Amino acid sequence: AFLYPCPDLDTALDALFQIATERNLPLDFHLDETSDPGSACLAAVARARLRSNHDGPVVCGHCCSLAQQDAEEVEVTLALVRDAALDVVSLPMCNLYLQDRATETTPHWRGITRVKELAKAGIRVSFASDNTRDPFYAYGDLDMVEVMREAVRICHLDHTHRTWLDAFGPNPAAVCGFPSQGLHAGDPADFVLFNARNLNEILARPQSDRVVVRHGRATTRSLCGRARISFRFRALNRTQSAGSPA
Repeated sequence: AFLYPCPDLDTALDALFQIATERNLPLDFHLDETSDPGSACLAAVARARLRSNHDGPVVCGHCCSLAQQDAEEVEVTLALVRDAALDVVSLPMCNLYLQDRATETTPHWRGITRVKELAKAGIRVSFASDNTRDPFYAYGDLDMVEVMREAVRICHLDHTHRTWLDAFGPNPAAVCGFPSQGLHAGDPADFVLFNARNLNEILARPQSDRVVVRHGRATTRSLCGRARISFRFRALNRTQSAGSPA
């Protein structure tokens, strides 16, 4: 659901949580994607969750306005989010691209939510990319390594006392309900090999020559050409259109 401040927001959220509880459904919210500090939908979702009997996953993405609110309001919101056991997803590339955008002026803030404060408060944080080459974000390549590389720069994740690697793998997997995976005997042979000696070298280059291993077999190292991708999307769209009712 996409949320924005409105007079009946609490009533609508209570109804949505009731339906989700009855049907045992998870909830995914895109909210507070604005620089307006008056947009406080994240706190509203947390309060609605605490009023409900819903115990499934609840994910809140963007949460940009949290970075524009004063310290006292942020502290209250973080406590609510922690108590409600909400997951927060930051989308640094898309938020950096969209927030504070104007034709004739230079942006003066990065558009990202308070990822460090959220994590410090005990809230599970994940990183992702919301859009790829569409009207909302004109770039991207569906690449989580790019997301990690850019998030480190945009959110200043380097030179901290916290390890952020989980926010790009285990945390998103847990949010999606995927089983945990490691590099132990008996685990699926699914992993990525990088031409790098350490994490700094991984982040310093796009790693286009990485080797992706699935089920113990190395996939091709070459990137799929744009023309081939476009052809597949057109074919998929034709298939979906043919199967749609008139």
